Amino acid sequence: TLEGVKDPEGALVVCLWDRDAKFPNCEKGEPVKRIVLPATAKAATFEGISDGTYAVSAFHDANGNGKLDTNFIGMPKEAVAMSNNPRLMGPPRFKPALFEVAGQTAITLRFQGM
Repeated sequence: TLEGVKDPEGALVVCLWDRDAKFPNCEKGEPVKRIVLPATAKAATFEGISDGTYAVSAFHDANGNGKLDTNFIGMPKEAVAMSNNPRLMGPPRFKPALFEVAGQTAITLRFQGM
């Protein structure tokens, strides 16, 4: 489920990762799956995922430009979310976002920031 999106404009970009290379950068990395949903969506579903260990990253593309906007020091200017909902203090890390998928697995992403 997706929680905490404050603005109904734009889109939500949700990415599923099985390794930390370029995590959480959905534009430059190679996530296992990438979903783009309306900003009003309350859930995202990844189909055809094998059991294993994964992480999810997401951002609210409020202005619809297809990328996560950042300020001059690289801090997000748009809301972001990670699996396990770690408090984001500095760059997101892969390991704190890891969770196990075994059959149907449900998690909640809480967007932080803008």
